[in-house]
Amino acid sequence: MTSRSLPLAGQSPPPAPGALSLDALRASVRDRYGAVAGRVGDASAAACAPAGASSGCCGDAGETWDPITADLYEQGETAGLPAGALLASLGCGNPTALAELAPGEIVLDLGAGGGIDVLLSARRVGPTGKAYGLDMTDEMLALARANQAAAGATNVEFLKGHIEAIPLPDASVDVVISNCVINLSGDKPRVLAEAFRVLRPGGRFAVSDVILRDGLPEDVRRSMPMWTGCVAGALEESEFLALLSAVGFDAPSIEPTREYTRDDALALIAGTGLDPALADRMAGTIMSGFVRARKPAADAPTVRAARSSDLPAIEALLAANDLPVHGVADALASALVAEHRGRVVGAAALEPCGDAALVRSVVVDAAWRGRGVGERLVTRLLTRADANGLAATYLLTTTAGTWFPRFGFAPIARDAAPPGVRGTAEFRELCPDSAVVMHRARGGAA
Repeated sequence: MTSRSLPLAGQSPPPAPGALSLDALRASVRDRYGAVAGRVGDASAAACAPAGASSGCCGDAGETWDPITADLYEQGETAGLPAGALLASLGCGNPTALAELAPGEIVLDLGAGGGIDVLLSARRVGPTGKAYGLDMTDEMLALARANQAAAGATNVEFLKGHIEAIPLPDASVDVVISNCVINLSGDKPRVLAEAFRVLRPGGRFAVSDVILRDGLPEDVRRSMPMWTGCVAGALEESEFLALLSAVGFDAPSIEPTREYTRDDALALIAGTGLDPALADRMAGTIMSGFVRARKPAADAPTVRAARSSDLPAIEALLAANDLPVHGVADALASALVAEHRGRVVGAAALEPCGDAALVRSVVVDAAWRGRGVGERLVTRLLTRADANGLAATYLLTTTAGTWFPRFGFAPIARDAAPPGVRGTAEFRELCPDSAVVMHRARGGAA
């Protein structure tokens, strides 16, 4: 058994165009959105826009059809909203539906733009709830407040500020939403950490964003129009999930809602000065998706990397549950523990096996079973495996064969496991021949 660590380290974020500073990048985004707000506020631009059209995700009303923004809201859902809110809708999804908002909740929209999702949220949370909208662009804030007045929304407040430094207190909102904005930030870990901070325990993170299935061509990654157009700065799936886990969120997931074809890619790069031939390499790489996660409830165990001082407690938990203790010390560098008030109440580890890994030592104290501790540990462990580029994960189980499929595992024949997995002590001697072997490919596909 090797002791090689598997640190939480997703792929590096795509470089900002020309290695711009955060302030310079913000200025470019602000300039483009300010121009969008100005055009939307212009009666002539509104008159020319087709019915139900938006300005285009991170685009403007003068640009051609944008596949990212098409058909985001159900028919009738936006009835009664001001035209300016519809024309300034720069999103890639419908986070207000994703979040399943309830009356009385407090919701925050990061990068509110013209305010469409804030106004829709205000309807859902009702007069006992509240909807905040945060934006850094003066022109967009002016447009959003005008739309608020036109809609007669009294449970709405628009705030000026940056999504990397949210001007709200800790634990002050129930839900954080966002619509095609996180990809625009030059400091995404800080955005997610701020979202975590302002959420109350048990609060929900529910955003729509552009996400990458694979890397983009370098010319696209370094194009400012493609960055402000919501593509060049987008995170890859595994990195987004890893960052959410790293700041403390539980159960992060991504649900694809729209995948972009070669024709869509051509529409996205139109007018950017990029070679249209790049569309062939972009096809199937870009998607819109719903991104979900939850802040742990109050007094929930903390999931963290294991320390050497945790070894006796982990071994005691394993022994109490008739699970193998052999080799746990060697796997400690890749282990996670769940800790509650200074006591280890759960553990899980990855044993590296070449380009794969074996999930082992998943154990939860009897008093904490059925309370989501095991799910949190395994989800965080698999996010780490995906972020580190492991092609697959495997496990052996005698009792949890019906529990692990929820994470993407499926049974396989024993001889279908790769040699590295079959060579582990668990496979050769610690687990009985009757143990079920299960497999999960990177990203969750069995």
